Amino acid sequence: MTHDDLAQRLVSARRRHHPIENLPPESLPPDAATAYTIQQAVIAGLGTTTGGWKIGARTPGGAASGAPIPASLVFASPARVERRRFFHVLVELEIAFRFAEPIAPRADAYARDEVLAQVGEVLPALEIVDSRFAQWPDVAPLAQLADAQNNGALVTGRPKHYGALARSLDFVAPELEFSYAGRTLVPRTPGNPAGDPRELLVWFVNHCAAMGITIEPDWTVTTGSYVGAHRIEEPGLVHGRIDGLGEVEFELL
Repeated sequence: MTHDDLAQRLVSARRRHHPIENLPPESLPPDAATAYTIQQAVIAGLGTTTGGWKIGARTPGGAASGAPIPASLVFASPARVERRRFFHVLVELEIAFRFAEPIAPRADAYARDEVLAQVGEVLPALEIVDSRFAQWPDVAPLAQLADAQNNGALVTGRPKHYGALARSLDFVAPELEFSYAGRTLVPRTPGNPAGDPRELLVWFVNHCAAMGITIEPDWTVTTGSYVGAHRIEEPGLVHGRIDGLGEVEFELL
């Protein structure tokens, strides 16, 4: 299997709702650059456009990664989402951003102040985590990166103007609520493993620039979970609230 073949198999898994049962070692992306190329090939193969991105890091200042989210898989809260659309369903509560205007690629790197000056909106989001691999999570990290970094869908709350919240909102450890079917899922010490998620936006803008991608202002860029990932098997309402930002929810059917 070639890397082009892997992209096609990922497209087929989504269209036919049939997971990839095995992944020969020779089909693994040899590096992150190849995995990012496969991501774009999957978006093109699905015949859709990009509606958002998921980005994240495991530690503050640590190596970041990300993946585009098809526009057809970005839903406005309150949403109704069918369980049968996914192979796995895990849910995460996150803070997401939208830029105020398009950001085009350029030769010089974007500085932190430039990036944050172009943030237009901030909003709560619920990410549905999924994988097209039957053996997930026992799948090579680069294969998971190629597979949209395990994104299934994104549900977005009502956006607020970033400038009004830039100083007042606690981006590191906000007060929050997160529940499924009325049962709280908030861990004892919630928090984004990347620390302040705004720092990830700098990586994201320069990553897109390096790939020749123009960032569109209607893209929702979600930046990692404050509550971990929680597996959901049965129908029910998933609800989140971030203090100072608002609520977001979807009903799993």
